[in-house]
Amino acid sequence: MKLKTKSLLVVGFVMVLFLALLLTTIRPVVLEDAIKLDENEIQKELDTIYNQLLANMDMIKRTNLDWSVWDDTYLFIKDKYPKYPEVNLQKHTFENTILNYMIFLDDKNQLVHQVGYDLANKRFLKLDQDFYKEFLTIAKANNNSKTHLITTEYGLTITSSEPVYPSSGKGDSVGTLIVGKIIDEKVIEELGKSLSIQLSLKKVKNPNNLRTKVETISDKNIRGSLFLKDYSQNVEYELTFVERRSHYLQKKSVVNQLTIYLLFTSLITILLILFLLNRFIVSRIGKLSLQLNQIQENKEVTSRVTVSKVHKDELSKLENTINRMLASLEEKHNDVIKLAYYDQLTMLPNRYYLYDEFTNSIGDEHSKLAVLFMDLDGFKRVNDSLGHEIGDKLLISITDRVSRLIKERNGLISRIGGDEFVILVRFAQIEDLRLLVTNIINKVGEENHFSSLKTSVTASIGVSIYQQDGITLEELLQKADISMYEAKRKGKNQFLFYEELTVDSDYREILELENDLKFALQKNQLELHYQPIICSINHNVVGVEALIRWNHPTKGIISPNLFISVAEETGLMPKIGEWVLIEAIQQISSLHRKGFNHLVLSINVSKTQMKNHHFIHKIDEVLAKYNFPPSMLQIEITESDISAYLKDILVFLRELKKRNIIIALDDFGVGTSSLLFLKELPIDVIKIDQNFIKNVPKEEFDTILLSGIFKVIKALNKDIVVEGIEKEEQLIYITSQNRTKIQGFYFSRPLPFTVLENKYFNI
Repeated sequence: MKLKTKSLLVVGFVMVLFLALLLTTIRPVVLEDAIKLDENEIQKELDTIYNQLLANMDMIKRTNLDWSVWDDTYLFIKDKYPKYPEVNLQKHTFENTILNYMIFLDDKNQLVHQVGYDLANKRFLKLDQDFYKEFLTIAKANNNSKTHLITTEYGLTITSSEPVYPSSGKGDSVGTLIVGKIIDEKVIEELGKSLSIQLSLKKVKNPNNLRTKVETISDKNIRGSLFLKDYSQNVEYELTFVERRSHYLQKKSVVNQLTIYLLFTSLITILLILFLLNRFIVSRIGKLSLQLNQIQENKEVTSRVTVSKVHKDELSKLENTINRMLASLEEKHNDVIKLAYYDQLTMLPNRYYLYDEFTNSIGDEHSKLAVLFMDLDGFKRVNDSLGHEIGDKLLISITDRVSRLIKERNGLISRIGGDEFVILVRFAQIEDLRLLVTNIINKVGEENHFSSLKTSVTASIGVSIYQQDGITLEELLQKADISMYEAKRKGKNQFLFYEELTVDSDYREILELENDLKFALQKNQLELHYQPIICSINHNVVGVEALIRWNHPTKGIISPNLFISVAEETGLMPKIGEWVLIEAIQQISSLHRKGFNHLVLSINVSKTQMKNHHFIHKIDEVLAKYNFPPSMLQIEITESDISAYLKDILVFLRELKKRNIIIALDDFGVGTSSLLFLKELPIDVIKIDQNFIKNVPKEEFDTILLSGIFKVIKALNKDIVVEGIEKEEQLIYITSQNRTKIQGFYFSRPLPFTVLENKYFNI
């Protein structure tokens, strides 16, 4: 992200944050007052509605008082004025009093007369015979001179109850006069019109203790509610109206206009700040960054940035500081080049310089390129006998002489090790190259004088040719290195071309073997043979040992003695070992499924596998995959591997014991520490090497020695497998001495799995 963009984001973010904080602070405060004004207005209107209802209730009460102390009413209840309803209870009576019903009860609260009138339709109502009973509760009250809200079959009513007396007020009450007005939709509508609001009335499902309630129902509207409870306190009605939030909307509009103004002002401010930042800071930093990028991309350690002559500030100081730093880096770069690309003793190019120079050299097609691998013969002797100081002087003296020869041919000599040197040189004819290599050997062999000391060494040189012996430096170095060691093997102080190595050369054989082995797994050239392990009592097969074989397409079957060491050295052993484990368990598990589940599988593992912590997990994985019992797997370790890697092998063996896997010590007696290993390691089975069996029983010493070994192992409670049984007399002697397991060519050579299966396990 560019600095200009970051500046825009930072300034913009700060301004937006400022505006957000400002608006979140001012906006709620301004709008809060408007919200309160709207709520107060609604509350006032609710109070006005409530007062209107009280006024109606008071008017009805006064009307009832006038009628309840009228002598005609008194006489009517006393049954002395039967024409009272006909004379006084006419349509105009209800229309003038704005009443919907009048109920006359005697002093025993028995109905004398009840009449109802529909004011909206100007007609009498036919009241239910028991209509008056809804008002008996207030009639029976001690103080029945009250006005109440009562729920009837016609809805909510304003009802007034008054005792009936003569106009003189003397005497007892002769009954009760109940009058009321039904609060229907028309009444609510007229009440709303008188207050210029639209009212609605509904019954509340869940009564509460509130008298009024004001709530916001949207961004534009607010609702007011007046709650009315009837006389029973069990039924509640809600009288509501909705009005526009005029104060809130007005203030909100003002705040929005203020926000737009602030945003516009902020935008102008941001642009101004960015212009000033760009003019005095960002553009200069960008220019400085561009110059530094160019220096980096072009790797121009000699370049410098431009220092501003107009501005004298921190940035100009930074420019001067960067230039001083670049000067220092240039100096250090030159030092690093010397350290990285040159040997500090001889000042010859080193391996890294050699690789770069080789890349440049292969581009010239006008001549051939040779790689010379030179090793000094006897240099270690000089170092050990005369000291490292003389050894260093000797190296400098030799390299000075050889360097002059190489420079004459525009070649390169580099030191890649203690007394190892690599020379790159071009040549036209092979005879010229041979002459040069001969001169190099002669120059190296010249006598060196150091004070009173005289010493000399010789050189062995291997030569490889570009394209003929390889196209990469690694290949050419490898071939030249092989040639050099072959020259040493032939007597030293000579040179050898890689192409001159004979077909029977050990090095070439090893190289070919190594190269072919890399692809042996991929091409399915490896296979397993199994040698039966026999019980000495009944001669039944109790186990098999898996032995790897390499079926080479041109060389035939190759013994593991030839290629296992190569696999170890080249790092191929882990893959080969895993293949052996998987293949053997897969094949022998098929015999277990056929019913031969007593069969123990014995597998040899190398020191590389035992040192690899991943291998134990691979064993777990394969055993689980093929449902192979761990107790039927025997891992064989060789005595020759133990001494050098005892610690790692001990960890590996302990992991095997945790899994109940059998551990066998192979080739017992061949090494030098067999008895010590029996003490140190958790061995279950000891396999006695065939060298102890060869001359038994005809040689008395060998026979006595074998008997002693049997006694020791038996006393240690270890199982025994005797290897190398080839003759019947050996078998007879072994079986007569000890109950053990036996293995050898007498019973069977190692067999391919299919042959083994058909011969021993064919049901």
